[in-house]
Amino acid sequence: MRPLYAVGVPVLRRPPRFVLALAAVLGMATGQTFYCPPAGVRPPTRRSGGSIVPGGRVVAPLGDQFPTGPGSFGLGISPSGREIAITNSGPWRTSITILERVQNRWEDRQVVASALDQPPLFGRESGANDWRSVSIGLAFSGDHNIYVSEGNTGRISFFDSHDDRRRYFDINQGDFHDSYTGDLAFDFEHGILYAADQANNRVAVIDARRGLVIASVPVGRLPFAMTLSPDRQRLYVTNVGTFAYRLLPGADPQKASSTGLPFPAFGFPGAEAEKGVERKTAAGPVAVPPLGNPNADESNSLAVVDVSHPAAPKLLTFVRTGLPVGGAVQGGTSPSGVCATAKYVFVSNAGQDSIDVIDAASNKVEFNMPLRIPGLEDLRGIIPLGLAYDEKSGWLFAAESGINAVAVIDVARRRLLGHLPAGWQPTRIAIDEDNLVVVNARGEGVGGNAATTETLPWQIRFSQLHQGTLSVFPIPAPEELPAHTQFVLDANGFRPRTVPSTHPDLPPAIRHVVLIVKEGRGYDEILGDITSAGNGPVMGAAALARYGEKGFVDGRRRRVSLRDVNLTPNQHAIARKWCFSDNFYSEADGSVDGHHWLNGVYPNAWDATSALAAYGDGKDFRFDPQAAGRLAFAGRAAAVQPEDISESGTIWDHLQRHQIPFRNYGEGFELPGVAEPPGSEPTGARLFTNIPMPEALYRNTSRAYPGFNIHISDQYRATAFIREIDERFVKTGADLPGFLYIHLPNDFLGPPRPEDGYPYDQSFLADNDYALGRILQYLSHSKWWRQMAVFVTEDDAAEGYDHIDARRTLLLCASPWAKRNYVSHTNTSIPALLKTVFQLLHVPPLNLFDASAADLSDCFTSQPDFAPYSAIDVDPRVFDTAKAVK
Repeated sequence: MRPLYAVGVPVLRRPPRFVLALAAVLGMATGQTFYCPPAGVRPPTRRSGGSIVPGGRVVAPLGDQFPTGPGSFGLGISPSGREIAITNSGPWRTSITILERVQNRWEDRQVVASALDQPPLFGRESGANDWRSVSIGLAFSGDHNIYVSEGNTGRISFFDSHDDRRRYFDINQGDFHDSYTGDLAFDFEHGILYAADQANNRVAVIDARRGLVIASVPVGRLPFAMTLSPDRQRLYVTNVGTFAYRLLPGADPQKASSTGLPFPAFGFPGAEAEKGVERKTAAGPVAVPPLGNPNADESNSLAVVDVSHPAAPKLLTFVRTGLPVGGAVQGGTSPSGVCATAKYVFVSNAGQDSIDVIDAASNKVEFNMPLRIPGLEDLRGIIPLGLAYDEKSGWLFAAESGINAVAVIDVARRRLLGHLPAGWQPTRIAIDEDNLVVVNARGEGVGGNAATTETLPWQIRFSQLHQGTLSVFPIPAPEELPAHTQFVLDANGFRPRTVPSTHPDLPPAIRHVVLIVKEGRGYDEILGDITSAGNGPVMGAAALARYGEKGFVDGRRRRVSLRDVNLTPNQHAIARKWCFSDNFYSEADGSVDGHHWLNGVYPNAWDATSALAAYGDGKDFRFDPQAAGRLAFAGRAAAVQPEDISESGTIWDHLQRHQIPFRNYGEGFELPGVAEPPGSEPTGARLFTNIPMPEALYRNTSRAYPGFNIHISDQYRATAFIREIDERFVKTGADLPGFLYIHLPNDFLGPPRPEDGYPYDQSFLADNDYALGRILQYLSHSKWWRQMAVFVTEDDAAEGYDHIDARRTLLLCASPWAKRNYVSHTNTSIPALLKTVFQLLHVPPLNLFDASAADLSDCFTSQPDFAPYSAIDVDPRVFDTAKAVK
């Protein structure tokens, strides 16, 4: 395959499509500097020569590009360098990509795992030839012999890449069960395979020649990345865990309603989390165990293990990496990559944008190399993951997953030399002779997942859309680095610009911002039938608007199907009355990472790999106090936990730092192991562990409003919200907080419940739309309306269809200060939404993502219209509001 851009070509000579397009109104004073990505109004495109990704950044990776599968996080190169293998952990389909060098060119193929919902291969019982998942672990033991971690099964597959014959090792032996196999390291000399077990916080030692597990050694909390020293005497293992979580006394998932807590036990950091606390369940009081020290040796550290005698491994020490948690440091280091030379061990700190250089002889940190963006040094979001060291140049390379690049570090001079362009979300990196090999989890973007001319079914397979890539290119010469670095900075929007005089300020009257978050729909299926706005044409596909003004209600042969039904009258009315975007995206693959983005928490390696595996039912929480690591496995639970949080913290920490009062309705309950049974009002949750909420969120969250639970009507949520605002603010005369967050999740859909007013799947969508209308009606009749802006969006678009991009989703803006019947065309995404919220509240950026995003200030005007909104009733054939709990 031809290179996407030649090494050494000056970036300034790139095609004109990469010239910065300033299309958004920036809401800043003339002459100030600002940052924004290069896309302007252009939507995402996936093409050779460079792609625009959701949010407006550009990726144009160096070298030859090869397709992998979705969620590429594992990488291995055979001893001779003739084969490269990559593990693809999802979403929705797992596989291994194998590249083989044939006559000076690479040939690639995919080895696809059996789908989880398919019967065992060839009608046999599950066994060695029936593998259904992969995780991040991969190691070669010969040119065609590959070990691959299966993850959730606790197994490691071994197969010949030429004939796909397989056998496997199961590390669920002796006192260990419920294992989760992660990263692998192979000792060629002794035939020893080392496997990280994330569930049991250990490394299993396997005699590969005999196929036996010969030892096990504890290595810390949630072991993630591993490597051997060059002499194979030491094994280095990173730990991304912060706490060792525990079950509540008496917790029983079979008795969720009586033994689970309706709200998280405490927030972190805080005295209750440190000391433990007593809380009440329906069955009685329980003593919630304390969390302990977030800076314990076992957390956010490097474990050094003596493996000179593999059958008797010995943990020598823990090396704490980066800055300890506390004070201004809100989250751990999340050490996600490691490589070793005879002199140094290098560890990448994804949560703090730094590299620790550790003396291999003393096991002491010799120096910490910060990775920073000029002009934005105080902000994080580079997210260094995989590492590789080149002995010839003395350069260390780091995959910078947050900025789609590879860092080049001169170790001897302790200096960051520059950045090399990579694909979207680079995760692992290796050196093959004089070439860099880079794995990109998201490749060059997604593209649409529906065609505008088709009828049902519209959806293209997600496994075709969510495609990673492998980049292979020569290590550049020093004189080539400035041009590459300049492109990386420009492609991410890191070049400061001056606000043009034609761009007005945001309305200074706005003091209250409301963010309403729905659950998982695509743009076209809701608003694709709006063909024009007051300012011109709209980028939609009416044929895909199955949930629009002429929607379709599927009776599934159990009741009458309905056509031409207005399923979302309130969302359409809001779009036409005020403004919306036809070029807005969620970065997320699903709800887990969608809610993280909305919390201002970008996905680190632990969060990303866990979520991708969970979407394919390949990584799950289990009630097992012995396999304690599994208590941190979130599965599809979407709330932020301590392991996910970076140095700068969440939006809740950020608002608190800047003294912005806020109130949360429904966010943050979905922690690992949560149960969401019927009859669990008011919160809709039952929790069984001591996993905390962020402290700022814990203290400012309503205990009378439900989180995600489709057994609870959105009418209940709307009523609960209105009641609390009345009681807490209207009747007391207290001022409304500056920021309100409202989770309104029932457009996720659910199975019909005619007895509750839901005769169809689509009834949940109507419930959601009417609740949205009721909330906006209430807010627009309040005394705060004259100073308010309301944004409505989805956490992700994974359940939806769109012809532009599978991640395009809904964004509405309602306010007296919003333009009327206006569509914004600026390429924006969740960080742009947060940037706009922060600007309206006069708060600085939280991280590199919102700092460099475009914004939505072109949605506003200086000429207000204070007319309130009246909710539109739903079609009673679709949703019976009389039966829904209010």
